[in-house]
Amino acid sequence: MKSSLIVVGKALRYNLPFLNYIHSTITKHLNLPDQTVYIDKNDKDLFFVLEESISHADEIVIVTSNDSFNLVNKVIATLGEETLELKGGMLIPSKAVRYETDCYLLAREGKYINVIKTTENKKLPPIFIDNTNESSLFSIINIDEDSLKILVEPLAQNYEIRITPTTIIDGWISVEAVSNKYGNLESFFKAVKSLLPQKVIQHPDVIEHICTCLETHGKTLSVAESCTGGLIASMLTEHSGVSAVFKGGIVSYANEIKASWLGVNEETLERHGAVSELCVREMLEGVLNASLADYAIATSGIAGPTGGSIEKPVGTVFVGARDKEGNVLIERLLLEGDRHYIQRQSAYHAFKLLLHVGETLFLK
Repeated sequence: MKSSLIVVGKALRYNLPFLNYIHSTITKHLNLPDQTVYIDKNDKDLFFVLEESISHADEIVIVTSNDSFNLVNKVIATLGEETLELKGGMLIPSKAVRYETDCYLLAREGKYINVIKTTENKKLPPIFIDNTNESSLFSIINIDEDSLKILVEPLAQNYEIRITPTTIIDGWISVEAVSNKYGNLESFFKAVKSLLPQKVIQHPDVIEHICTCLETHGKTLSVAESCTGGLIASMLTEHSGVSAVFKGGIVSYANEIKASWLGVNEETLERHGAVSELCVREMLEGVLNASLADYAIATSGIAGPTGGSIEKPVGTVFVGARDKEGNVLIERLLLEGDRHYIQRQSAYHAFKLLLHVGETLFLK
């Protein structure tokens, strides 16, 4: 079953915080839409774009700006050879099967079309479509895509499951598993976990999984960040209830802050530099001492596009994780991409090391 998200209204496309909110809300109902289309209400091809998008999908969510809602309603009614009727204070296609303020649902020839009107800085109206595909998103740690194809794809075929892998970072693959008509996701996951012990995380959000495991075992986490600039703390605090496990973070961007707040040795900074294994090791120790947490992760690197050198080019990043017993892992990375992508990859690498340092919690 294919799904489409159509966003009508130029202003919506450039309001990134609101657009991210729209996407995160829609994907709770459609998973990841097979097609996402952006178009302005004044585009001369609006009619044809809506017609084409609807014809190639089974579930369609159309998000409109406040000033394009009525126009979209006219187009949708015309496509279905319907009239507009006043329902719930809105002029909407006459055969709407469900409606509430600023939203309605149509059922046409096995397709479902959900139109919602949005207003910036306001909560989205209800979304009536829920994806009926039996699917699940999970992660496999410390395996590459070639090995996954050799080991996991035969299992997927045996259990009538279609899998789509994507590499988040080296050693971390996210996999979408979709059940065919006679598929069995539960048996598939049992088989994968048996084949790959301590490598499978059966949760769509690994960071939420980390937080849940910490809370279940009464453990806490703190972070010390340099090149990621608070990104890791932000990724953690996106999850409700994380205050039970996340003690806090120190963004030690300047060397003097690394020294005065985290206790990084001045000699370490002078001889090895902030972008070094020893610096990250001392950052981990410092944030654990400051927070008295059970686990810590740290990053220091050069996200670019400036600041690189022959010895430490742009993309050189050290990430580390440690527990209070002194078990520590530190990794030197050479990442590619723009500044934001390097920062995001660095954060995921740090979380991956945390999974290994605390594998009895996170990978059992």
